[in-house]
Amino acid sequence: MTIYGKDQLYISGIKKILRQLSREEENRFSSGELSIYVTSGMNIVEIYSLFFTRPPAHYSVFIAAERHFDSLTLLFPGLVKLCLPAQLRVDELSQALKVMNLLSVQNDQDGYHPRTFKFTSAEQQIMRLLLRGHSLEDIARIRGVSPTTVSVQRNGLMKRTGTKSLQELCSLYSAMRTREQSVTCN
Repeated sequence: MTIYGKDQLYISGIKKILRQLSREEENRFSSGELSIYVTSGMNIVEIYSLFFTRPPAHYSVFIAAERHFDSLTLLFPGLVKLCLPAQLRVDELSQALKVMNLLSVQNDQDGYHPRTFKFTSAEQQIMRLLLRGHSLEDIARIRGVSPTTVSVQRNGLMKRTGTKSLQELCSLYSAMRTREQSVTCN
């Protein structure tokens, strides 16, 4: 069992619940393949950075703001995941952990291999220019296309990645680039 996040108070509560479950289940509670991500207290840049530097195990629990649930589904298709709102009761979290443990024990499968989004060269250029602070009109002028074309491409990227804002899209792209650079350096 691995727990990731920044909110140490929340994480210590989860650890306490896990110890209690281990005692109650008389060692039938094996949380080996389970990862828990606690994103409360984290901004979107930190969240995406966490997901790309510490990819989820095949069975993962995400404790996050509900507005991030769609993005998690698009980011990690095929992953057995449970998305829980940050404001949940102890008994709800305990039940969710029991369910995920049961799934991981009953369904011994190969590990999850996260799918990364592939950006075309045009999309990469748009993202690099956005990250440098260029406006849609600037990007269109640099690329020699209309602002509408750039807008359509940007909106297509947001839809495909499940991001809801330009900041979220830029954060996701930056986290992906950081991960790719660290993989190629190793």
